[in-house]
Amino acid sequence: MRLHLAICAMALGLAACSPAPTEEAGANAKRLHLPECAAVEAEDAGADGWKHPDCRMMLPDQSGIAIEARYTPAEDDSTKVTVQIVAAGDATLQTIEERMGNTFNGPTLEDVDKDGMVDILIPLETGNVNTTWAFWKQMSEGKFARVGEPSGVDIDKTDSGYLAVQGRSSAAEYYVTFYKLAGETLQQGVTVRVTVQGEPDKITGVECAIEVDEQLAASGLTAEAGQAQFCAEAPVQALIKDMAPVPDAAVAPATTTP
Repeated sequence: MRLHLAICAMALGLAACSPAPTEEAGANAKRLHLPECAAVEAEDAGADGWKHPDCRMMLPDQSGIAIEARYTPAEDDSTKVTVQIVAAGDATLQTIEERMGNTFNGPTLEDVDKDGMVDILIPLETGNVNTTWAFWKQMSEGKFARVGEPSGVDIDKTDSGYLAVQGRSSAAEYYVTFYKLAGETLQQGVTVRVTVQGEPDKITGVECAIEVDEQLAASGLTAEAGQAQFCAEAPVQALIKDMAPVPDAAVAPATTTP
């Protein structure tokens, strides 16, 4: 009996001294629970910038693939973002690493190019308004390729096949840059600028003008042809409509008493 108890005590002691299993114990190890990204928010830490909690998202399909985002401080005061693509059985399909500056945004899932497969947008930096994203396009079987770094406040897929990235230059001016996806490369094209005319308290009109630059030259369009084409695109027209002056309300006729 004493020998049996001694053996049990030795076994318990070894178990207590052995390291606890971690979520990195193997490619198929069961991971620690992470909260849903939609249920958490970044914390404003003042001079230390925004602090992001680790979280996870699920691809909105039947694959059972999860996207897990973890944040660690980097030596240059930036933040290392490690995004793991995790299969339903907990195997890691792919690991993505990015460096994030100061931004309150977290990674999001969005079918950016409207091809039926959800992509990953990882924010790298947010200025006063615009955010620069690392655009990871889903290629096939849950694998993603980094195609570029668009910067703005919104990305739309146009009926003409462009990715239109809308951003703000100032309180009186917005821009829309048009991109094309060529394989695994996001190619920057023409940029138009939409500017309000007049004073802040008295807007008299809205002007759409094209940037005359190397992207316009590469398109083979003249400035006039480029302006006619891209100022007519739906995202630009929506901006023009939103920024247009509001007509004065019609003056109602005076009411008279018979």
